[in-house]
Parts: sequence; C-alpha cells; structure tokens
Amino acid sequence: MEEGPDFDELDFPTSKSKFVRKVVKKFILGIFISESGGSILYPFQINPEIRVDLVSSFISALAMFGEENVGKIRRIFIEGLDVEMSIYSKHDLILTVIFKPNMVQDHLDEEMEHTLDLFRKRFSTELSERKLNQALYRKFDSAMVKIITDYFLRIEVLKEDHMFSHLFSFKKD
Repeated sequence: MEEGPDFDELDFPTSKSKFVRKVVKKFILGIFISESGGSILYPFQINPEIRVDLVSSFISALAMFGEENVGKIRRIFIEGLDVEMSIYSKHDLILTVIFKPNMVQDHLDEEMEHTLDLFRKRFSTELSERKLNQALYRKFDSAMVKIITDYFLRIEVLKEDHMFSHLFSFKKD
C-alpha cells in the first residue's frame, strides 16, 4: 500500500485546524475507500497502527459473505480493541470508517453515501478504467478533510464554543 500524506500536515478548512485535528484523532482512526474486490483506492490514515490493507481485505470478504448469505454488513464492533467500523457500499465501492465507539454516529450513513457519490463523480474516468494506483486518488484529501470537518460540525462535536473554549482556559492562583 502506498504511503499517504501525514495526517498532521493536512490543511483543515478552519483557523482552528490544530483543535480540529485533535478532535478528529480522538474519534476516527482511519477511513478508506476500496473497490468491492478489496483493493484500496483511497486510504485516509489517521492512526498509523491501523493496518487498513488488512482491514480492507477483511471487510471485502465480509461484504461478499454478507451479500450472499445474510444481507449487508453495516457495523462491526471489535471489543478487545475498542474499535468500531461502519461500512457503506455503493457503485462497486466500499467506504469504511474505523472509529472509537464513543463517536456520535448520527447521520453517518448519509455522509458515507455522500462521500462515495462525490468520490465516484470526481474519479469516474479512473474508476471506469479500473485504475488502482492510489496516487491517482490522493487529490481527494482536501475533499475528505472538508467532509470530516462538516460532519463534526453537523453532529455538533465541533461547535464554535468548543473550538474557542480550549483557548481561554485560565488557571486559578
């Protein structure tokens, strides 16, 4: 798997990008888009300890098993690791979000569908030609940063008062 950019160097669309980065790291471990066969097209690695290449193969196998036997698999909770995964499939693509169980999941499926629609629209030529080179899809980083920021604003994890309160913490003497 190709190395993506360092998460800490990505440009978040806010003047409080350091705070936003901290909040994202608190809840999300990684996001990736793969083709239905399991090849990762776009990894958005936040926690470097998560092996998205292995997770992608696992999710792909589960998705195929689920569709043939029990239906779509949407959520997976791994208790020992205290990790949860949300999975959304559309357009022969699979979007997986790996996060901490304490993350608010309101509207997550809608955002995941929106993300896959945007990804497919932006890379329709590459996808139709079945190009698997992850470097082609790195241009999606700025869109992903915006999607994450907008989602956290939507679910009110990032609110203006939260974004500013950490700047004005006073110590009592």
